[in-house]
Amino acid sequence: MQMRVIYPFLPAISRGLGVPLQTTSLILTARALANLSSPLYGALSDRFGRRALMLAGLVILTTGTLFVALAPSFGAVVVAVAFLSLSKAVFDPAVLAYLGDVVPYEQRGRLMAILAMMWPASWFVGVPVAGFLIDAVSWRAPFLFIGLLSLLSLALMVRARSIGATPAAQSQLSLPRIKVRAWLRERLAGIGYQAWLAVSISLLLVLAAENVYIVYGAWLETEFGLSVAALGVVSIVIGVAELAAEGASAGWVDRIGKRRAVLAGLMANVLAYLLLPHLAASLPSALLGLFLVYLTFDFSIVSAIPLLSELAPGARGTLMAVNVAAMAIGRLVSSLSAARLWSVGGLVGNTTVSAAAVFLALIILARLVEERRPGVELSV
Repeated sequence: MQMRVIYPFLPAISRGLGVPLQTTSLILTARALANLSSPLYGALSDRFGRRALMLAGLVILTTGTLFVALAPSFGAVVVAVAFLSLSKAVFDPAVLAYLGDVVPYEQRGRLMAILAMMWPASWFVGVPVAGFLIDAVSWRAPFLFIGLLSLLSLALMVRARSIGATPAAQSQLSLPRIKVRAWLRERLAGIGYQAWLAVSISLLLVLAAENVYIVYGAWLETEFGLSVAALGVVSIVIGVAELAAEGASAGWVDRIGKRRAVLAGLMANVLAYLLLPHLAASLPSALLGLFLVYLTFDFSIVSAIPLLSELAPGARGTLMAVNVAAMAIGRLVSSLSAARLWSVGGLVGNTTVSAAAVFLALIILARLVEERRPGVELSV
């Protein structure tokens, strides 16, 4: 939730900081750059266990939200957001690797999809609340609210001592005896080329989604004259789409196969991007278009996680973190390009680029990536 509140309210944040929308999008660039460090934290979770990294992520989240809320200038906000973004880079790979450690592959799609439901649930509840807080107080108010929630999460995690407590490290390396760079290089070398290709699919999916995420608030403001509070309520549509996607993934991905589910999701996602500009004639149809885009995106990205989790079981935490870093690269590219595409070509420019990116991901999966089951080696 800590970064999701930014997307629909980028215009309001830009007005509050007194900078143009294209400049404000640098906040998202800072977020993406911070997440590029994720492979280091994933490798640390492989070495020291998942719990330590989960706790560290929550500590960073709690302090980071306060930094953002209190930052006195635009430059300070960018730095504070970069620090805040580290929380996701640290926490998410450890959680996903923990599920990969303890959940059998045949049930992993359902459990990971249930976990992923928490992300749209935060959107569904948190973004409308953020809209009202921004409207009533300022754009900084939601970050104070998130800080209180993260402090509660940290307290609960400290009490739940059994979660992630057993080290899942596959390596017996001792950090004091070797250089960190060499140690990390060895962890990355254990991933394998099929896993790297699968990671590129996540990169392209997120690039495409962010390319529309970043401008949809400005689009709805421009086309339909929606207020900040109304944008918060409209964002419920995306929350519903994501919850539906995670529910579908939980119900189907283990039954029909992880790879087959992702292929279906990618094909549907391409069509949804191409359809969106044609549904922009009215607010209800525009919301339907956004619903289809994020339904198909979330189904694809969530279904890809269990597929990815078995491609390098000996370096699972590292791979999950590399996946986070790949998604950060997608966000980095879109944070620099989305507003410019919007200013030049409008919504059609953004959706065309998004459709092309997902189509490339579809080709990579269909031609180059296999599904690996425990005990079965991938072909070379």
